[in-house]
Amino acid sequence: MKTVFSSTEEQEQEIASLVARFYESVFPKYFTESEILHFREIGVLEPNQSSFTYLATLRDAFQVMTCLQVLMSILDKQKRVDSLMMESDSEELFQHNIALLNEYGIFFPFYYDHFSCLNHDASKDVQMMDIQVANQYLV
Repeated sequence: MKTVFSSTEEQEQEIASLVARFYESVFPKYFTESEILHFREIGVLEPNQSSFTYLATLRDAFQVMTCLQVLMSILDKQKRVDSLMMESDSEELFQHNIALLNEYGIFFPFYYDHFSCLNHDASKDVQMMDIQVANQYLV
């Protein structure tokens, strides 16, 4: 007999927060608003209803959180370096994390090539959203 611990509510909240950051910060840099709405409709980054492995255990939830964080990290690194070509090691790591997400029943139908070109119109809007307000009276 093997004892496992189920995922915690805090882990589920963290995963929901990471998914929200993908939709609010990552996707707008690479895709149009209509494409992002389509992603929501088809359930991108949502658990597959036929898969019962999603967040079944503490380990699974940590794995999903880590995969999402690694994907964001790689995309952030690429943005800072401002290069369109990614190192092969990073690309392999990116694809490996996508495969893990899909194994855990999280629908992520992308490859790195989908993130190779910034959506310049949207990225300007996102940059404006990232500015922290110094005074509560500023709008």
